[in-house]
Amino acid sequence: MAGVRELLAVGLGVLLGVALLAKPRSMLLLSVFVGPTQRRRRSGEYGSDGDPFGAWAAWFVRALGLACLLVAAYIAYAELL
Repeated sequence: MAGVRELLAVGLGVLLGVALLAKPRSMLLLSVFVGPTQRRRRSGEYGSDGDPFGAWAAWFVRALGLACLLVAAYIAYAELL
């Protein structure tokens, strides 16, 4: 029988995984791992919406989202079934 911790772990893993897969750039901007100096614009022009991160960063965040979903699926399979 699954406990509350297992159910919460599966729910949080699915929620985080879907959020990371759906909006990787938004999740990257909300990240606590990127310091305030990394978010500054380097061009110095006001009003430009340049991409502060490379394409590799979005793919890395998507990979983390997929990993979260896989861990949640493993916990659901091991504990809930």
